[in-house]
Amino acid sequence: MLKAANSFNEENKDLIFLSANGEYIEASNLNKSWIYFLKRCGVAHKKFHALRHTYATLQFENDRPLLTISKLLGHASIDITADTYTHVMKKEKEKAIDTLSLLNTV
Repeated sequence: MLKAANSFNEENKDLIFLSANGEYIEASNLNKSWIYFLKRCGVAHKKFHALRHTYATLQFENDRPLLTISKLLGHASIDITADTYTHVMKKEKEKAIDTLSLLNTV
């Protein structure tokens, strides 16, 4: 923001991925930067969108409510979130069943 001074687009200041002037970064440039970043870190290639899935999965694994996660992801309905992340929800159900099994052995 400081480098761009008066030419910085203040309308976009709350967004994360912007050019030095506060303009949108073209998707192809963001993708190239992501690939370069992963290589520098020695991480196998993952699509940039994988970050979104990781975020959502971590929210589920930390017992955040489905409705909250759905809103944070900007999904139009809670069903989209539930359908997309059923694999995580299945793991949570299995943990709950395991907990019940432990209670029955006491």
